[in-house]
Amino acid sequence: MTSSEPSATEAANTFWHEFKAERSAIENAIQRSAHISKTKLADHFQTILQSINNLEKRLTQATEYIPSYDERQYARQIKELSRALEAARANLTPKPKFTFKSRKQQTHKMPQSAPASYATTALAAIVNNNDTIQSRDYYEDDNVVSYSDMSDQLIEPTSLENVDVLLSNLTRCTIILTVGQVSALHIKNLSQCVVVCKAIRGSVLMYGFTRSVIAVGCHQFRMHDARSVHVLLNVSSRPIIEDSSDISVGSYSHESLNIPDVRPEYLKINCYDQMEDFNWLKKQASPNWRVMDSAEADQFNQSITHDPPTQLSRLLCN
Repeated sequence: MTSSEPSATEAANTFWHEFKAERSAIENAIQRSAHISKTKLADHFQTILQSINNLEKRLTQATEYIPSYDERQYARQIKELSRALEAARANLTPKPKFTFKSRKQQTHKMPQSAPASYATTALAAIVNNNDTIQSRDYYEDDNVVSYSDMSDQLIEPTSLENVDVLLSNLTRCTIILTVGQVSALHIKNLSQCVVVCKAIRGSVLMYGFTRSVIAVGCHQFRMHDARSVHVLLNVSSRPIIEDSSDISVGSYSHESLNIPDVRPEYLKINCYDQMEDFNWLKKQASPNWRVMDSAEADQFNQSITHDPPTQLSRLLCN
C-alpha cells in the first residue's frame, strides 16, 4: 500500500526551499527600510518582525522531521535576521526628543545607535550563506567536530561521542569515522577523498564532492553538486541527489558497517537503490546515477572492511 503522505526527507527538503524563499523576502524587506517614509517605519518594522516570528513558528512545527543539526542552523539564521532588523531599527528610527531619565541612565538601558553599515554587514552575513543552511558557524558549536583545509592526510579520530562532524575543503584525504557515535555528517568541497563511517544516527548532507568514495549508514542522505562518486549506503529513507552526475551506489553491507546482529531499527530497511534525482522529473531512469552490480559493490565492501582505506585513496588518485 502506497501512502500519499510525503516522506520525512521530502518534507525536510520542501521546508528548506520554502525557508530560503521566506528568508530572502525578509532580507529584501530589511534592505528596503532605508527607503521607507519615517512615518511608516514603525509599521514596516512590525510587519518584518511578524514575518520573522512566523518563520520561527514554522521551524518549531518542522522539528519533527528535520535533522537536529539543520534545526540549529535554521535557528541561527533566524537570529541573524532579528539582529539585522534591530540594527536597521536602531539606525533609522529617530531618538525620542524628551526623556525623564538622565543621559547616564539612558546609556545603560539603550545601546548607542549602530553605524549605518551595521545592518548591511549583518545582512551580508546571511546573503553570503551560499543559500544553504550548512555553510557557516561550524566552529561556534561545541557539539561539532571540524576537519578543514587539508591535503594528503589520514583523519581517524579516536573518540566521537554524540557529535556532528564537518569535513570541508579536503583533498586526497582518507577519513575514518568508525569509533564512537556521530550524530550527523556534513561534507563541503571534498575531492579525491575516501570517507568511511559506521551507522550515523542522523543525516548525511554534502555540497561539493568529486572523484571520491563514501560508505555510510544513516537515516537521511542528501548529495548536492557531486561528480564521479562511489557510494556504499544503508539508508532508511529515499536518498536524494541534486545537481550531480556519474554517481554509482551500492548496498553497504552489515559486515562493513561493523554493527551487531541486533541492529538499530533504521538499518533494517535499506533504500539505497531508490535514489531521487531532483534534476530529473521524467519517468525514465535518471542518467545521473546508477546501481552498482553485485561484484562491484562486493569489491568496495571488501576493500573497506579488510584493506586500509588508503588503498582506495591511491585508486582514486590514479
